[in-house]
Amino acid sequence: MSSASFLFLSPTPPSELLNHILDHHGHTTTLIICASRADFLASLADGIHHLNDVPTKHEGASPDLQHGKREQEAKTHRLLSSPLCQVAASRHVRVVCIPTVTHLRAYLSVFSPDDSRVPAPPAHFKAPGNGRHRIILYGFLEMHRDTSEWSAQGLGNSASAVIELAHRLSWQAVVVEPNKHNSVSAFEDVLKEHVPFLSGGGRRPGPDSEEGAWTGRTVEVGRVMKRWFGFQRGPWDAALDEDGADPAHDEISYSG
Repeated sequence: MSSASFLFLSPTPPSELLNHILDHHGHTTTLIICASRADFLASLADGIHHLNDVPTKHEGASPDLQHGKREQEAKTHRLLSSPLCQVAASRHVRVVCIPTVTHLRAYLSVFSPDDSRVPAPPAHFKAPGNGRHRIILYGFLEMHRDTSEWSAQGLGNSASAVIELAHRLSWQAVVVEPNKHNSVSAFEDVLKEHVPFLSGGGRRPGPDSEEGAWTGRTVEVGRVMKRWFGFQRGPWDAALDEDGADPAHDEISYSG
């Protein structure tokens, strides 16, 4: 993961995010799930079952594709079987589920690493990662969607709270959105989605969309978020990179 202080990474399913955290993060990581525990676990289980249903071998598939599928199956098996190394790492990662925007802002305003009940690993335990403290928010945009805070004003207020906390603690702040297995939307599509400027905006019927269009002026999500975050592809996109480049450091060019 890049060393930049504030990152907005490409979407990924919950299973991919958890695998990455277990492999590359340790006691210095706090994961905030921007959803209820029940909803997150349901999404995680659905994603794992979908991966298990995908056949490993396809007629005419390239060796690289088959190798990638075998690696994916191995990672999925990890989440289901809980090997000792995974259990040891997961015990030292702080995980919090927060279902609403109001609760998120309140939590960020009083957050302190000293309040964590997650024990530090033993001195001899070699934790994954480079030791940098991080706060990862999963589903930040989804939490705001379909609420009165789905606006430039609402997203900006929440994003500023995240950045203020990370700056105060000298931590890295990372935002990642969920990407369901049946979704084909690209990262750029997420950034180009329109939101009203002010909170409380509504939709009006329109011929261009079944849901209609927003009333008043709108702005793209990317323009709101780039004020606070840099956009990059996540390390989970490695399997999608055909050129062999390291996607963890590929910046997303956004011209909005």
